[in-house]
Amino acid sequence: MTRDEVLAAYERYLKCFISNDIAGIDALVQYPLTYIGPGDVRQCDSFPVDPGELIRMTGWHTTLNMRYEVVAVSADKAHVVLHHGDRVREDGTLIETVSGFYAFKKTGEGWKMYALSDVVVPERLC
Repeated sequence: MTRDEVLAAYERYLKCFISNDIAGIDALVQYPLTYIGPGDVRQCDSFPVDPGELIRMTGWHTTLNMRYEVVAVSADKAHVVLHHGDRVREDGTLIETVSGFYAFKKTGEGWKMYALSDVVVPERLC
């Protein structure tokens, strides 16, 4: 089923992101990727969020309490929403919460992300 295929692609992306597997992320993205960031929209030829940098800068260990769903799907396009996720350190302390919107399209190589928008709220504002 198409919805299950999209969900599987998104879950592969999450696994790659959490394990800092940039090659794995790249295999799931159709570049250029449209990134809707804070205050701007960019066309990116590489993934705009570096999990390794997140690890180095914040001590991020994993993301917990994720709630996501495929909210719309057609034969060639799908939308996935990450309603909520908590990025935490190894000791479980909260760094920030994150929400995101992801657009996927069907390609000859399967479902690939081609646009994303994220909202990150630092722990002090959660």
